[in-house]
Amino acid sequence: MSQYDNLVHSKEAMIRLLYGVVALLAMLLLVALLGWSRAPDNIRLHYPPDLSRGAVQNLGDIPKVTIYTFAYYIFQQLYRWPTDGRADYYDRIHTLRNYLTPACYEDRLADHDARQRNIAGRQRSVWEIPGRGFSNQRVQVTSATSWLVGLDLHIRETYRGERVKDLLIHFPIKIVAYDVDPETNPWGLAIDCLADAPRAIDIETNGEGRE
Repeated sequence: MSQYDNLVHSKEAMIRLLYGVVALLAMLLLVALLGWSRAPDNIRLHYPPDLSRGAVQNLGDIPKVTIYTFAYYIFQQLYRWPTDGRADYYDRIHTLRNYLTPACYEDRLADHDARQRNIAGRQRSVWEIPGRGFSNQRVQVTSATSWLVGLDLHIRETYRGERVKDLLIHFPIKIVAYDVDPETNPWGLAIDCLADAPRAIDIETNGEGRE
């Protein structure tokens, strides 16, 4: 009788152990399902432009060329006024609001208010100075989530068909990680306005510049 009782107790202990294992596995499955439900639907990947030689890119790393391209594209769109500087500048600020930090957005609105009389009726074109485009030196890493981009741009303004401004200018632009709403800003970056005052560029006859 004692041997029979021991056998029954051993089976009961084994059953309780198996129940415990099942409960543990169920708990782990619940945690996995919870983590999976909270996983992002989309993951942003930044690919370098030239993949012919291969590339190693960690998730979340942003290549310098992507930072530069973003800065140039958004900055050019912000300051390109095809019809009337007063109206176009105001519209651009609001259109590109999701690509500007809140502080920069308010700063640009104040800049528009201060300049609207002077830029009324003006058309402006902005383009990159040939030979002074992207290089690694033009993008400085200032922190894990911020960069300083140097843009060398040609600015031309006309008023009623007459050229009133034609300058080569260096713009030091602050860029920050801004992963707020991928639907309205798929870049995950934002312009945080200028890091310093723009500087005129003097292109010398030998093709080199002095800033």
